[in-house]
Amino acid sequence: MSAKAIREATGKDIINRQLQGDHGAAKCRFATVTETTQWQQLVQDNPWLETSPLVVKPDQLIKRRGKLGLIAVNKNLAQVKTWVNERMGKDQKIGNATGKLRNFIIEPFVPHKDNEEAYVCIYSHRTADTILFYHQGGVDIGDVDAKALKLEVPVGTDVTMAEI
Repeated sequence: MSAKAIREATGKDIINRQLQGDHGAAKCRFATVTETTQWQQLVQDNPWLETSPLVVKPDQLIKRRGKLGLIAVNKNLAQVKTWVNERMGKDQKIGNATGKLRNFIIEPFVPHKDNEEAYVCIYSHRTADTILFYHQGGVDIGDVDAKALKLEVPVGTDVTMAEI
C-alpha cells in the first residue's frame, strides 16, 4: 500500500476546512514557523500567541517527538522563539537518519491529564480511507497499529454515525 505522510499543520488545516459551518467543533489554532518566518507578522496574524501558554514542536514527520525531547510545553512566546531558534537549521539525529529541523508548529497549550488525550490518524490509500483511533495519546502511546481501533471507509461511500 502506498501512502504519503503529511505534516501536522497540513492535517490540521484539512480538518479546519472540513469544520466550516455550524458543527459545534472548535477549529484547531496553530501557527507554523520556518527559516523565513517573520515573528512580528506571525504574531500579527495569530494574536493568541502573546496571550496563551504555548506548545511548540518540529513539524517534519518525526515520530516520538516527546520521547526525543522535541516538544516544549507550557511556554510563553519569548521562550518559544528561543526554543525554535536554538533548533532551527540544526542537525538532528534520529535513529540512523540525520537532518536539519526547518519546520515547526506552535499551538495553544491546553492543560490536561494523560487519560484525557486521544490518538487519531487518518490516511488514504487506493481503495479506502482508514481512520485509526486509540483512547490514549501522548508520548507513551507505544505501538498504535497494534492497539488502535481501525475503521476502513471504502472510496465513494459515506459513513454513518452508527458505524463510527
